[in-house]
Amino acid sequence: MNENELVKLRQQMLSCTVENKAKDLLKINSGWKTALDVTHNQELLQSILHYLQEQKEQNLLNNNGIIRMITGYFYEMACVIQECGRVMKPHAPLILVNDNVRYAGISISVDLILSKIAEDLGFYIENILVLPNAKGNSSQQMGLHGRDALRKCIYIWRKSK
Repeated sequence: MNENELVKLRQQMLSCTVENKAKDLLKINSGWKTALDVTHNQELLQSILHYLQEQKEQNLLNNNGIIRMITGYFYEMACVIQECGRVMKPHAPLILVNDNVRYAGISISVDLILSKIAEDLGFYIENILVLPNAKGNSSQQMGLHGRDALRKCIYIWRKSK
């Protein structure tokens, strides 16, 4: 695989990096409307995206692709969670490991946002385990905003019915 093929492959994937283009998730699967609506109505996420948009308008983001990446990540994860719920047996566990992150000085509680999305999509939250030795934010963030320990968590959700 050459570099051009690699770039093309990365663009076909989910929006996991700042250089990826936004995906039309309803065009990919119209059945994801519920997941997208739940995410659109997730207040904490929308507040964070609003804050980041304000930072972008003031030229305070170190990369303007950050908003698209964060938006894509949460909307795509909602689709993944919905699909897991579709194929899982009732009361089956869904276990994820994930880190919280920080951009433009704001900590993003990935654990709480995804857990609320999962709950709204028919899971109940059995536990969110916080792992020891919280990671720090990136060196770019530390230079501007100081060190902020961020949670790394294991989420244990169960399909409700």
